[in-house]
Amino acid sequence: MALGLDGDILAISHVPTTHAHAQGVAAGVLEALERLLAALPPETPVLLVAHSTTQATNALLEGDTAQIGVLALGEGRDEGRIRKVTQAPAGLHSRWAFVASDRSEFAAQVQAVLNDWQRAGVEAVAISEAFGVDDPQQERRAGELAREIGLPVTLGSDLSGSYGLEMRTVSAAINASILPTMLRTAQHVRAAVGTRLPGVPLLIMRGDGGAASLQAFEETPLHTVVSGPAASLGGAILREGLMDGVFFEVGGTSTNVGAIKDGRPVLKYMTVLGAPTGLRAADIRIAGVAGGSLVRLGRRRIEEVGPRSAHIAGLPYASFAAPELLQGARLVEVSLPGTPLGGYAVLEVPDGTRYAITPTCAANALGAIGTTGRAFGNEASARVALTLLGERLGASMAQAATAVLEASAEKLVTLVRDLAKEHGLQGMPLYGGGGAASVLGPVIARRLGVPFQAVPHADVISSIGAALAVIRVERERSVTRQDPTIADLLEREVGDEAVRLGADPGSLRVETEYLPQEGRLRAVAVGAHPLSAQTRVLDADELNAQARLVLGDSAQLVFGGKFHSLFTAAHETRGLVRRSVKRPALVLDQCGVRLLRFENAQVLTGTPAEVLALLRHALGTQTAPQVAALTPTRLRDFAHLHDPQALVQHLHDSLRLEHQVALIVRQE
Repeated sequence: MALGLDGDILAISHVPTTHAHAQGVAAGVLEALERLLAALPPETPVLLVAHSTTQATNALLEGDTAQIGVLALGEGRDEGRIRKVTQAPAGLHSRWAFVASDRSEFAAQVQAVLNDWQRAGVEAVAISEAFGVDDPQQERRAGELAREIGLPVTLGSDLSGSYGLEMRTVSAAINASILPTMLRTAQHVRAAVGTRLPGVPLLIMRGDGGAASLQAFEETPLHTVVSGPAASLGGAILREGLMDGVFFEVGGTSTNVGAIKDGRPVLKYMTVLGAPTGLRAADIRIAGVAGGSLVRLGRRRIEEVGPRSAHIAGLPYASFAAPELLQGARLVEVSLPGTPLGGYAVLEVPDGTRYAITPTCAANALGAIGTTGRAFGNEASARVALTLLGERLGASMAQAATAVLEASAEKLVTLVRDLAKEHGLQGMPLYGGGGAASVLGPVIARRLGVPFQAVPHADVISSIGAALAVIRVERERSVTRQDPTIADLLEREVGDEAVRLGADPGSLRVETEYLPQEGRLRAVAVGAHPLSAQTRVLDADELNAQARLVLGDSAQLVFGGKFHSLFTAAHETRGLVRRSVKRPALVLDQCGVRLLRFENAQVLTGTPAEVLALLRHALGTQTAPQVAALTPTRLRDFAHLHDPQALVQHLHDSLRLEHQVALIVRQE
């Protein structure tokens, strides 16, 4: 898909990829690119190529992983303990070795292990050291030795800054296992794009909804797991301005369901190959039902729809066949290879050809798919299929089609309900994308009692998300005490890394979050690529309208900058004895995305000296409240600082060069 700088879709191409080609999926990337360029007016400048890939996910699911070596480091006296927590997940082909990092012959021993592994066919190395997040020097030295002999390397401290040797090692091992495959893919994609568009930047979508350079993909491909669904979530948010709700995307074999809260995808720590990692990605739930799922019958009813699909079974959809091809068709119930279950309902014509009956067929039979939808087929053929299914069930054609859709929706209702409950989104809208979303969505929404909205351009929503994605870098540190210096260093680290990966420094936003129960400090840097296609910037009236949706009609702008706007409101409640007033606060970015929201807050605006004087007066001697600082170009959350003196000092150091600031002080 080609997207203009104004956000308009200029051209679309759909190309099936194949792993049989010498260049793998990169061949499909090049063909799709060629078709897009041919559809554009001559001499149209291409400023950026964004790519969303599921290859890392597929490699892990299909076992297309390399033999790896896990090199554990630490003090010699701790070898036994380290051995127990540095083993690779059971699904990987791995070798293990320990080298004491406190011995003088450290480099020689590492070199010997690496040479042995290389002779044994090890293709990549994961290196993880006890307390490596505090001092990764030995990890990096071992990594340099591995690269010198041509082995790709993943360092545990590069993937996570949190304590937990086992988690860091597992993450590094999984990342290393897909490094060789991903490096080959990256080389092919770089060559394919570079040949046709030399010098044009290339971004890769990540599973957390952000994007990074191709170099980052080569270093940590594990970040791209679930990047396809994350791109769809991001596209729906950025293109349509979605704020709160559940989004589902119906494919041919499965349906992805994700949550949107405050205009962002909800993230969680990934579990890969049954092992927890230290990386966060979009919280995506997958259901084995979709537009191409097969119908399995019981005695007098539909037993199940999915998880087997027409695609996997190699059967064409009945609704996409010409009516004359279905003459003399009869309904048969068959078993499929790879499953002990039988009773899958298919059509069989006199020459032995079989056609699948799917939810897409049911939707077409009911005339529920618009003629412009990609799932639109032949209504007459679909009616033939559903009429025969109805005869088997003792029902009419319409009843049989409705039953197929209801059974399909059943799996998704539970998934959507659980996701909404977990993230506090009960009663929020349901948004749908994909060919059958406009059909299944209303059924699911009716059962849940929520509104439904089909997302436009559903067939390319993932591509839109990739094109509009921002550079995003997230780092965490385990913290045992309040130390503003650690927070400042972490903020600088993520900001510098985001710029290294291609973010425009002028658009950079850094946020920090303290997680006291987990003992973690998290910093996230977000910035736009200088050449990326940006979602539409809202004008003042539109930003005011967005604020009123959240805060009510009393919302007022109290502080604005180049990238952010701060709104407050007043909500009065009357009790039996007295009345109370809550003053919620909301920060929106220039595109209307909610960056921060307090249900009740005191807002202090003015010069740094003025607001700090007011803050000192408001603070007590006990635990400080959560405070966020907004400048014309930056939003920072100081929730990790609970000591009043430390908070004021850190605010002074951070804001002293600003002319005007706003402090948002959370009230209980």
